[in-house]
Parts: sequence; structure tokens; C-alpha cells
Amino acid sequence: MRTITLELLRHGPAHNQLLSPLTPYLALCENHGAVTIHVPFEHNQFLHRLSALGYKFGEESRVFQLNDTARVLGEILGAIPGLTAESGKTNNANENLTHLRLIISASELALLPFELALSPNGLPGSGQHLLLQPQMPICLTREIRRVPGEKLQWPQVPRILFIAASPPEVGEIPVESHLLVLRRQIEPWVKYFHKDDAEMARQRVDEHLFFLPGASIEEIEKQCATNTFTHIHILAHGVERRENYDTRFFLALHSAHDPYKTEYISGARLATALRPSQRPDSGELAKPVVVTLASCDSGSVGSVAGAGASIAHALHESGIPMVVAAQFPLSFEGSVCLVDCLYEGLLWGTDPRKLLYDLRRRLYAQFQDKHDWAGLTAYVSFPPDFEKQLSDLQIEQALRSINAAMNHADEAIRQFVTTMRVMLATTDTSLPQTELPQTENPEIKQLLVSARGKINKAKSKLNRLLDRLPGEQIRILGLQASTDKRQAEILFSTTHSSLIGAKDREQDRKQSLELLRSARDHYWQTFVLQRFDSWALVQYISLSVILNKLRPEYAAAPVLENLTLEKEQEAEIKKLRQLWSMAKLLSEYDLRSAELKRQIWAHSNLAELYLLNIILIPKEPEKDYWDNLHDAQTQALKFTDDFIEIAGRNSFAVYSTRRQMLRYTEWFNKISDLDPLPNLMGPVISKFPEEVEETWK
Repeated sequence: MRTITLELLRHGPAHNQLLSPLTPYLALCENHGAVTIHVPFEHNQFLHRLSALGYKFGEESRVFQLNDTARVLGEILGAIPGLTAESGKTNNANENLTHLRLIISASELALLPFELALSPNGLPGSGQHLLLQPQMPICLTREIRRVPGEKLQWPQVPRILFIAASPPEVGEIPVESHLLVLRRQIEPWVKYFHKDDAEMARQRVDEHLFFLPGASIEEIEKQCATNTFTHIHILAHGVERRENYDTRFFLALHSAHDPYKTEYISGARLATALRPSQRPDSGELAKPVVVTLASCDSGSVGSVAGAGASIAHALHESGIPMVVAAQFPLSFEGSVCLVDCLYEGLLWGTDPRKLLYDLRRRLYAQFQDKHDWAGLTAYVSFPPDFEKQLSDLQIEQALRSINAAMNHADEAIRQFVTTMRVMLATTDTSLPQTELPQTENPEIKQLLVSARGKINKAKSKLNRLLDRLPGEQIRILGLQASTDKRQAEILFSTTHSSLIGAKDREQDRKQSLELLRSARDHYWQTFVLQRFDSWALVQYISLSVILNKLRPEYAAAPVLENLTLEKEQEAEIKKLRQLWSMAKLLSEYDLRSAELKRQIWAHSNLAELYLLNIILIPKEPEKDYWDNLHDAQTQALKFTDDFIEIAGRNSFAVYSTRRQMLRYTEWFNKISDLDPLPNLMGPVISKFPEEVEETWK
């Protein structure tokens, strides 16, 4: 993404300075010369403007100040030649969004709503609002010089804390709407729970979203100290109050001693509560990476300029990398739009700058009687490798959503199996197959349909990443292959259930085989792109063997010439033997790798390769065949023992490999002729601990 950095400086401390036309500010834009600019407002004069923009006066006054302030701020930006020069440069990148970083140290500049500025002469879209004009889309973010972002690690497992406060003194807030939006946004990652099991439902949701209603500052501090939250969403009123000889802005929270009373919290105090020492060890300070402030106004509440700007300024200054707030009172509808647009993208790993640009345009288009779009303010400080970190997050979140969807599908299959066992136990098994119960179960079928929808939606996210992130092709193709194989297994499981209609079972059978072929092809593409890794080649060999030896009822078409088929199969087996030798050499090389992870998976690969060799070894001469068969099983057992010892009995690697081994006896053997492999798999599978299933399922 193209970035333009504009820095505004002045002499003296950051605080205790009022706006004045006499105060000179130094403007630095990229490597252009510094220029001196002045803000043409007295402090009280500008506070009057903010009062009008805060809906304290009539509509006519609001519209006038909105337009006039936009004009004046545009003139200030137009007085910086470096900004004009940078905006005129040709952007050779494919990205069409420009990130304008506004770095400020003077706290009084936080009051200026640069976000509503008109585009000055010389900048794209002259005369239009700078952040709305389409000629050169711009996302403006604010930043404080003292907030380093170089070492920031964007979290790979998001978890949201939703804080809501509405003391009776300040009025209502749209808490239900915000909660419903957030609940909907986390749905792709929520694992299965029964609708009647309230405790399990709470646990599943709490893994991703924790709701804190009637919040007090003490409870906020406690939750942040004893839990880990990556994103914090605050829905509360902003209130203007006099403190000593100054007017400051606060959030209205509940009193810890009396929830019916209001406690007014400053930005500095809120920042301390959001970043406490982690308990019980008094360890490092908590560090949420995103805080969103939705400060709604019910009519008579004070200006939220401070709650949106000054409090956001204080939170960012405390080290929170991204703070999104509103300089002016947000409408209820606008606040819901904010949480919907931002969290939908943030949880999937979308670039926050793109989300802010999209949100601003949505607010402008949907709510013309308000200026929510102009109040949207974001303080951000991102590391240099931020886009790479986002790529990792996008892939991980797509994978997690697939895992959650598979969890729903696994539960549907479990209920299928349980129901079938009950039916068979109460049915006369001497009856012909055609007279056995064939009743469909609508509830279980709906669960499976829902799970399939979740899987397909998650896969579509992963597929889109393949085009969007060409540098991550290997990783994404590998995930696509694994997902296709797991989905094929789920579809196969339904083909033996009378709880699903015959037509649906036949369709599932065909789709299961199509997914197996797709998985095989993706594994091959993965190996071709990174040929020094053997894991994808091992899986390609495995699925090729399965598809090569399909039983007649699973073949794509009737076989007219059995002799021709046997010749084709033997030719394919010869190719697979050669690839088997290559995979074996690569895996043996990884046994001596300095990386423990490569050693672990090398043992897993070799265990599976020797099992596959039971199918691949020639059957002639007969004596050599039986010797090779015994040797293959012995080697598989040896590498399985070593693998479990190195990886750890309760590790994910053991869980994943055990699941793969079980596929040969519970799935692959039913669609393909794998003799004598299934009979020799028992001793290998018995070495894997069954309890690992409970840990990772």
C-alpha cells in the first residue's frame, strides 16, 4: 500500500497548550522541505465550532460549521507543498488506496477534525472531501511519535472484550444491536454446541467474545488483568465536564459501589485499566492491539470531541497500536455500522486501513442527516511487516473457520451414527435391506446442511486468498488439499446412513470422490512448488493409490476391458513406486534436520510411506513379497514408536497422524481394494494414544 507520511511538530511539551493563530507548527512531508503553518483558530473559537458539530446548536449552524471547517482545514493541508507533490506522484503498485499517516505530538491538534477536510488545489478531487473523493482513495490515520510499532506482533487468535455502560443519568445505548453484530461476526469460528446447553454455549462464545455489561472501571481492569483480549469494543456515552479550571472529556461508566450511579473516567485512567499487569504473576502489561470507542449521544449529552479524540489520543499514547473513535457524537445507526464494518474485516485479517476507508464511505452514503463519517478517527501505529502479518492472520483465520465448520460436521456424523445404532438395536435385523427403516431425521439433516454451508463459506475465503496472496501459494494449496480430503471424509460418512435420502447419498458419494481427486491435485501442486518438502508428496502418493484401486462400485464409469484397466493401474503403480523412493529419500534427509519440527514430521511420513509400500511392492516373486511385507510393517512400527516419542503423546502431530492412519481402515479400505494393508494396520494404530482425540478434536 502506498504511504505518505505527514508530521506536524511544535516546540514545547505535548500538553498544556491551547490552539492559537500565533503558534507556529512545523510540517514535514516525506523528504520534502519543512514548512511553517498556523492554525487560524483561537481555542475557544474552535470549541464553539465543535459545539455546533456536536449537534448542540441548530441544523443550520451544524451544516455551516461542517462546510466552513472543512474548507479551512483543506487550506491548512494545501499550504504544505510536500503533500501536494507526493499526492501527484504516480503509484505503480496495484493497490489503489493511499495511506496518509498524520503524525502529531501536540495534544491540542487532536481536536482538529482533519478527516472532514476538503481536498485543496493541487490534490486529487479538488473541492471534494479529501477522504471521500474517488480520484485517489485516501485513508487518513493519526499517530503519536512516541508510540513505536516496529515490534508489534498482530495477534493470530483474536478475542473480543465488549464493554457496555449506560448509567441512568446519561441514557440508553444500542447494546443489543452491537452484541448481535459481534455475535454474528464471530460465528464462523464458534464450534458446535447444543442449543439447549446454555453452559456449553457460553463457553464456546467466550472463546471469541466476552460481554461485560454495566461496566465499571474496576471490573474492566480485573477482566483485562486476568484474561487475554486482543480487541476491545467500548459502547458508552462521552461526557464533557469541568475539571479544576479546564474542560475535559470523560466516558460515563457505572460506579463499582452503586451501579445506578455514574463514574466519569478520563482517557489516562481508562488506558491504565485496559493495560494492567497480568495477574496472578504481575507479569507484563496487557496489550490489546485494537480498541474501538462507539460513543453514542442521546441528545443532551456533552460533546464527544474529547471522548473521541482526546481519549483516543490518550489510549494510543499508552501504547495501544490501533484506536478507532468518533470525534463527534455517533448516531445509534452509525455506531452499529461501525462495529459491523470494522469487526467483520478485522477478524478475517483485512487491512484496517481498507476497512476505515470503506466505513467512512458507508457512513456518508447511508446517514446524510448526520456527519458520522467526518467524526471517524483512527490512531494507528503499524510495524513495517504489517502486511505480511496480516497475510498470516488471513490464512490462519480461514483455517480456523474450516476447523470450526468441520467440528459441526463431525457432530452431525456422530449424531447420525448414534441414531443409526439405536434404530438397528430396535429393528428386526432379519428383515431384507429394503424393509429396514429409511426414515430421514430432519434435525440431524439440517445440522449437516448447516455444517456444509459453513465449510463451503470457509473454503471460499481460502480460495480467494490464493489470488490475493501469491506469495503464500504453497501454504494455501496445502490447506486446500487438507480441507478437500477432510470434507470428502465427511461426505463419505453420510453415504451409509438411511437417515438421508438415496438421492442425496448418491450425490454425496460422487462429490466425495471429486473432492479426493481435487485434494490429490492440490497436494501435487504444493509439492511441485516446494520440492524439498516431502509431506505433500506423501499425501499425493496416498490419494493416488486410493484412487487407483477404487472398487468397481466407486469407479467413475463401468469398466469394459478389465485387461486394459489392469495395465493402466500397473503403469500408474510403477510411477508411484518411483515417487515413493523420492519421498523416502527426502524424509530420511529430514531425519537429520536441525529443526525438531522437520524431524517429527519426517518420522510420521516414513511410517505412512512404509505402510503404503505394503500396497506398492510387487507380488512376484512370492517369497520376496512376503519378506518385503514383513519388513514394511516392521519399519512402520519402528518409525511410529520414534515419532510418538519425539512429538509427545499428547501433541497435535500425534493426533493428526493417528487420524490419517485411521482413515485407511475406516474409510479408504471401504472405497478401494487395499489388501493386505488393513489387516496389518492394527498394530500400528494401537500404538497411538486414544486420549489424544479428546485433546484436539
